[in-house]
Amino acid sequence: MRARKKALLLKGIVFALLMAILVVVLLIVASLRKRSSTIKETPSTESTAAVSTAASPDEETQSGAVLSTSSDAETAGAGTTAAVDTSAVTDTPATKEQALASASYFATQYDYDRAIAAIQHITDYQNDEDLTAAVKNYTDIKATCTAVNVDTIPHVFFHTLLNDDRGFQASIVGQDRATRNNAAMTSTVEFDNMVEDMYEAGYVLISLDDMCIKTKNSDGSVSVSKNTSLMLPPGKKALVMSEDDLSYYHTYGIGTQGYATKMVLDENGAVKCEYINENGETLIGDYDMVPRLDTFVKEHPDFSYHGNKATVALTGYNGVFGYRTNNYYKDINDPHLDKDQIEWLQDHPDFDWDQDVADATAIADAMKANGWKFASHTYAHWNASTHNVDQLKSDNERWMTVNHNIVGDIDTIIFAFGGDIGTVGGYTADNEKFQYFKSQGYVIYCNVDGHIGWTEFGSDYMRTGRVPLDGFAMYQAMTPDGNSHGTYAKAFDVLGIKDVETYFNKYRITPIESE
Repeated sequence: MRARKKALLLKGIVFALLMAILVVVLLIVASLRKRSSTIKETPSTESTAAVSTAASPDEETQSGAVLSTSSDAETAGAGTTAAVDTSAVTDTPATKEQALASASYFATQYDYDRAIAAIQHITDYQNDEDLTAAVKNYTDIKATCTAVNVDTIPHVFFHTLLNDDRGFQASIVGQDRATRNNAAMTSTVEFDNMVEDMYEAGYVLISLDDMCIKTKNSDGSVSVSKNTSLMLPPGKKALVMSEDDLSYYHTYGIGTQGYATKMVLDENGAVKCEYINENGETLIGDYDMVPRLDTFVKEHPDFSYHGNKATVALTGYNGVFGYRTNNYYKDINDPHLDKDQIEWLQDHPDFDWDQDVADATAIADAMKANGWKFASHTYAHWNASTHNVDQLKSDNERWMTVNHNIVGDIDTIIFAFGGDIGTVGGYTADNEKFQYFKSQGYVIYCNVDGHIGWTEFGSDYMRTGRVPLDGFAMYQAMTPDGNSHGTYAKAFDVLGIKDVETYFNKYRITPIESE
């Protein structure tokens, strides 16, 4: 009898211990649910297309290059956790319910004037208590907003994202490619965590255009001044974002390194990416920054000011968006083609240049309609610091030849290699490079600067410094003895990015000392 009692007591103790361990494990999992130590993930929007089957962009060479919104108006600006259905959002609502829903969405993206106008579109809105209360509420919220100091707005940027571990492993892609990918690239998991951190820190995406006021003069020139009327409510901060080299270069391995292969439109007209995974399956989904950011903003509309997203900086020598839109591809015997381009054409004997241009144009149109902006990254990814004005003129003419018909007019140049056409202190009248680019309609100029939040205004231009959120920056930020730790640790602190080591890809080759 005593033995039986002892056995029961022992079982009870073991059971209690197991339950305690289970509780601890669940608490740990809950606290770490946001963080992931692996890059292998499958976006929820993917589909299988039933197909069997890199240097850092800043080191490419070509043509002589050196190398559900809430309906409660009081929650405007608050975060959401589910995708928002915007199909009924309109500036010309026909019903009270439609007006309130549309106004709530506009206010969530800090466009209080548009929210009020949507309500006032309803005839006799003044005689409806709900509508007048909503107008008053949005008016009161707007009154709490304060002007953003556009001189100190952070500008962060990414390159094409990696969807799996292949690009980081020298055994798969070679030592040189792995080293470059490790320094200049970001994985989808790393991107998602940093975007989430910046959102939670109160940042809101604005456009480069939101930072300045452009005035066209009678002689055709453009004057530029600071925008002192960019208003955000308490606790919100402005953020600019950009992505370089959205071309899916031949050097990206076309499905062998973890990059997307091209951008496509899904059945709903949304921009997605085609991606070939490690099993050779072709998938369609959120496999790069554009669709991932679109999805994040759909789920968190208060991350976007007036619906703005980011700026995409394009080269042209391999085309754009994964389409071979450079007109040199029209003839396999064109002397300007390099080895990779010729081999690609040989592998695609049915290539239709006109169709690629049409497909790329459809992508650009969809992006522009969804809050994206385009910029030149120079046609051949040239360093503007080391090329003379005649070379830059020739390069810019090529950029216009191959890209203007796809993306339309632009007024922004984001310099490759983080170069620039002048020193800090202002572009001057005797700066030939600046005078040329200004004559071509460029107003906004962007370089790379490790000092977070730096913008310079001239009477006819705006220049802003960008901070990379790539492998080099992440490694330096989390490594106290890194040679640039102070610079990037400060930048990440300002941006609210934390716990990088919890999602920093385990296959990265460290130390990462330079880009």
